[in-house]
Amino acid sequence: FYRRDAQIVYPPVEVENFHKLVKDVKKQDYGLIVSRLVGTKGIEMAIEAQKKLGFKLKIVGEAVGKEWQGRENDNGIEWLGRVSDEKLGELYAGADFFLALAEDEDFGMTVVESMACGTPVVAFNGGGYKETVLDGETGVLFDKYSVDGLVEAIKKIKKLKLSKKNCYERSLLFSRARFEKEIKELVLKDNN
Repeated sequence: FYRRDAQIVYPPVEVENFHKLVKDVKKQDYGLIVSRLVGTKGIEMAIEAQKKLGFKLKIVGEAVGKEWQGRENDNGIEWLGRVSDEKLGELYAGADFFLALAEDEDFGMTVVESMACGTPVVAFNGGGYKETVLDGETGVLFDKYSVDGLVEAIKKIKKLKLSKKNCYERSLLFSRARFEKEIKELVLKDNN
């Protein structure tokens, strides 16, 4: 807009802390969402995909609107509400895949937290997800923002054998240490 170059400094994510929490957690057969429970996060789309494919889905987050209050566990969907950081780390690490379904998320820290715990991501190919998730390496990005598009992406990620190590190494690009280093360099550069 201003026709000026800008340096991007990604916000810090506590990747090392999440990674430490999950050493002995075994993978289980479920998908995971961690989000504020609002309409713009694609939760209804995930529920429809879960109904079509029959996978277990765990949803962490607090209800923001009346439409999300009082949801009951049903047919493979478990509503967990707010959880501790320790429990969150266990949930990330135990999941087969993490779902990030906002259409235009500016960054998405939960995606990075999931990768820090060794769990690949299924995300819409938009917003910050395009910069954090490596399609085919640390997750699957899908273009068609629909239940069918999501279903195909979930089928794809279940066939891939994505490395926990690759996920963790990718998450380090968004660590607090990297953030502090880049901010200091930027401030010093502007003061010279």
